[in-house]
Amino acid sequence: MKITHLLLAMTLGRAVAASSVSVVPEFPVSGEDVTIIYDPEGGVLSDASKVYLYRGFNDWAAVAGPDQEMSWNEDLKAFEFTYQVPEAAYKIDFVFRDGDNVWDNNGTLDWHVEVTLADAPAELPKPPPLPDTASESRVMMQGFYWDAPAGNWYKIMASKASELRNMGSGQGIDRIWFPPPSKSESGPYSMGYDPYDYYDLGQYNQKGTVRTRFGTQEELKAALSAFREEGILCMADIVLNHRSGGDWQVNPNTGDAYWTDFSGVASGKAKWDYDDFHPSSLEVSDEGKFAGFPDVAHKASEGPGDPVYDLLEWGNWLTDPANAGFDGGWRYDYVKGFSPRMIRDFREGTGSPFGIIECWDGIPMIEAYLRVCGGTSAFDFPNYYAMRDIFNDQAGGGNIASLRDSNRSLLVRNPEYAVTFVANHDTDEIASNRMLAYAYILTSEGYPCLFWRDYFDRGLADLGGQAGNGIKALVWARGALAGGKPEIEILQGNHADLLVYGTKNGLSRSPGYIVAINDSASLAESSEVYTSNPLLRGRRLKCYAWYSYVAGKNVQPSEIEVSLGGRVAVSAPPRGYAVYGPVDLAVPEVKADSFDRQAGKARLTVRNVIEGVPYRIESRLSLGREAGWSEAGAFLGTDSGELEVTVDWIPQENVFWRVVAEQ
Repeated sequence: MKITHLLLAMTLGRAVAASSVSVVPEFPVSGEDVTIIYDPEGGVLSDASKVYLYRGFNDWAAVAGPDQEMSWNEDLKAFEFTYQVPEAAYKIDFVFRDGDNVWDNNGTLDWHVEVTLADAPAELPKPPPLPDTASESRVMMQGFYWDAPAGNWYKIMASKASELRNMGSGQGIDRIWFPPPSKSESGPYSMGYDPYDYYDLGQYNQKGTVRTRFGTQEELKAALSAFREEGILCMADIVLNHRSGGDWQVNPNTGDAYWTDFSGVASGKAKWDYDDFHPSSLEVSDEGKFAGFPDVAHKASEGPGDPVYDLLEWGNWLTDPANAGFDGGWRYDYVKGFSPRMIRDFREGTGSPFGIIECWDGIPMIEAYLRVCGGTSAFDFPNYYAMRDIFNDQAGGGNIASLRDSNRSLLVRNPEYAVTFVANHDTDEIASNRMLAYAYILTSEGYPCLFWRDYFDRGLADLGGQAGNGIKALVWARGALAGGKPEIEILQGNHADLLVYGTKNGLSRSPGYIVAINDSASLAESSEVYTSNPLLRGRRLKCYAWYSYVAGKNVQPSEIEVSLGGRVAVSAPPRGYAVYGPVDLAVPEVKADSFDRQAGKARLTVRNVIEGVPYRIESRLSLGREAGWSEAGAFLGTDSGELEVTVDWIPQENVFWRVVAEQ
């Protein structure tokens, strides 16, 4: 009888290990059902009356929870369990245990089955474009950090809005990432990742506080308004995987009890109960559990009270300035814990805004999620760890060329969707040569994200020194020299300490740059390279942004000449970097906005593109020798942003203006 069973099991699916485990279908497909059949006879669980499936996917990148009790199939004389293969899976992983916590893990090898990815869209949707009011730099910032001061954080954020928009002579950031806005179980102590009442943004007295850790709802609205007025988009941190702080109740699906009763939330909205969490009667489990929190069951969206429906309603509620006013999209927390289908539903159901997934994993896992989420970007964790390993080596023993390895960086592999960073609220491990990491992400492809603590608390904005030092100078270079979206060519990529690259092309107002980053602990490095950028060839280049961690070496590098054929010798100081752009770029842009016939005046708008250089704006009505230039306005060396200038004008005649740099 047992032989008959084994033969039958083998015909149903692919035998994975000694015919004790089979899968149906033989070749599972992501997003479709798979059945695991387990015959315990002859193994450590041969006498088990109950068997539980412990499963994950992509080499245990995420683990489902709770463990699922398998059903006994009398015909097969084996245990079986059917579930939906995660949409982002390229491999499923599983082992088994009994009720006494005795495990069968295939002799420590576990069981792993390759998965065929379902058909992907012909082309991934592109991230939505930035509005016309956004800065040209295309740089964002995380506006908080772990254990940020409690009580008035929204007010602190709002007070910095103008400074952040106008850093780097008006380049600035275009998006700021806010912390999770909802009242959480830990009340005034919470960073927001244990959400309790989604609709309480700091206006209800519950969990020991009216305010959230960051402030009140009115303070949140004021902060969002302050950034909107500066043309900075505001992105909310969204926790969809789990919820916390409910009351204790029994789950009839299991007979167990847990903290899943949310009927008492003060807002009266999203009043969920046990059947809205795993194991639910409609969804036993999903991709991954997290830290013991009640795990949300993202069932079909049928109406109020259903998690998917309620979460979409909440997302749209957050975008309304009457409630909050988030207009910069969503940062999706811990996406490995739930189906990408929910990310698609949330994005599409809230107007398809910009989004970033936190998929804390390697390139294969991130790409699998991007493939099925649709239209989102991803934090580039692989690039972060590559930078950490190189720049934390104080002896300069890392291989800086490996930063351009497409297997270690989404930035290199798929820059359109890569959000790069040097630190965030979860991971802050680049302890040495941190400015080299900022130099790299701010002058490379991708969408760089600054860290509030680095910029303000650690003094990296300008390093308290020279005009070309710090994050501000690099942000300016990205916007003014590269137009915010540099397309990079590697000019020196086979040196262990020196990496040289530059923009392939440019525009007259943003011609491009050449960047050299040197990881050597003590030696300046140089290389003769060739640029293909026609707007850099035949020009003299100045070093606009630079730094060195070595004492006595933090000195602005000399100007360099690019031949008509593109040949140029580029250098960088030890443990430092240098960003070179055309010398003649650093003049303000002047354009005529209006002509007033009656008053005989013309109004000019002057935009200063670089701090530290004073200019006069002069005008005259004729180019004849007898005509003289008259000063109409001036930028001081510390000025940035825009200046309006009014000059005399004779209707129907010309008016001339020029910019003169003060020596």
